[in-house]
Amino acid sequence: MKLPIYSDSKSAISWVRAKQARTNHQKSDKNNKLFELIDRAIKWLNENNYDNEILKWETRAWGENPADFGRK
Repeated sequence: MKLPIYSDSKSAISWVRAKQARTNHQKSDKNNKLFELIDRAIKWLNENNYDNEILKWETRAWGENPADFGRK
C-alpha cells in the first residue's frame, strides 16, 4: 500500500531524499546508539526502493503532527 509519509522537519525530509544524514554533532559515548540507528536507516534507504511521497506536514495550517504524540 502506497501512502504518503509526512514530517514537520525540513531537515529530516532532505536527509531521506539525499539518503544521507547531515549533522554537525560528533559521535560520543552518549549518542552512539543514535548514530547506530542513523547508520541503519541510511543503509536501508540505499538498499531499498520506496514509492511513497515524502511530504512536509504544515503545522500552522493543520495543527501538531499526530506522530509527535504531544512531545513538543
